[in-house]
Order: sequence, then structure tokens, then C-alpha cells
Amino acid sequence: MEIPDCVTRGLGLGLAVLVLITPVALLHANAHTNSVGPIVFLTREGCVNTTTMRTRLDEALDRLGAAKDFAVIDADTLSESDARRGYGTPTVLFDNRDLFGMPEPAPPLPSPT
Repeated sequence: MEIPDCVTRGLGLGLAVLVLITPVALLHANAHTNSVGPIVFLTREGCVNTTTMRTRLDEALDRLGAAKDFAVIDADTLSESDARRGYGTPTVLFDNRDLFGMPEPAPPLPSPT
């Protein structure tokens, strides 16, 4: 299955934003050593775009010389009330915000995608 150009461009744009904000995120993470970290990769079993998104996230962090220190969360394991269940997968969250600017899902949460 080929990924449409608009999705590829969107992923590229989002990862470019990640490249710009990661240095700040790393400083933020160092200031809060008890936190999990500012980057969360949301996915679920069977998500066809997870491999591509994960590869691009890893590449962006490599280019920054940053550690690939982010949480990978299966959205299906989150509690029913967790707003992160409402994001499509894969999704990259930075400081609990969608990298592409999608607002946090509000109840009632949409069905998984």
C-alpha cells in the first residue's frame, strides 16, 4: 500500500517541527528528571503507518544527535477516559500535544483509527 503524497508531506512537516523543538524538549526533560519525557509515540496493533512514522521519528532524532528516549504507548491499553485514546494512530505527542496540531480529543472519544 502506497502512502499518499499529502500524508508523506505532512509527516515530513511534522518531523521538521520536531527537529526544531527537540532541543528545547531535551532541556525541558533534563529539568524534570522524574517525568517520562516530552515525546510519546502512540500506536496500536495493526496500524499500517506505524513503521513509517517510527522510522521517520528515529531519523529525526538521529539527525539531532538526540537519544531515542520516548515512550511508545499502545493506545488500546489506555483507560477509556484517557483522551489520548481519541487520537488516530500513529501519533507523536510532544508535551502532551499532537505534533501536527490536532487538538486533544474530548469526550465522547472517537472510535480507534
